[in-house]
Amino acid sequence: MSDELRQKCELILKEPEIRFAGFLDMMGNLIVGSFSDGIKPLKNEEERKKMFIEAVLRIRTRQDFDERLGPVEYAAARRKNVVTFTFLYGDNVLFVSAEPNVDIDKTAKKIMSLNPVSS
Repeated sequence: MSDELRQKCELILKEPEIRFAGFLDMMGNLIVGSFSDGIKPLKNEEERKKMFIEAVLRIRTRQDFDERLGPVEYAAARRKNVVTFTFLYGDNVLFVSAEPNVDIDKTAKKIMSLNPVSS
């Protein structure tokens, strides 16, 4: 499974607007992921860990409404310096950050359509 997750991250990171792509477990731990070449992180490792935990908590909270509203395909937050996306991916959470001028819906659909090649 981690090879599949790594491949998915690599595919996502090929998109020029993507800054970071990584998979989190349901405790907010980074399983696999990295920044695009040449990208300087906006947060240090401790701050990223807190952000990952918060992202997982938001996804788990949203699942309470799935029965009536349907599952969330993705969630996005536009901030001044970055746009973040979260996607439920099996038992993991895909966390992606992109440049602030990104087209959220177009990029989310592109990310959801990228499927790693099984080896």
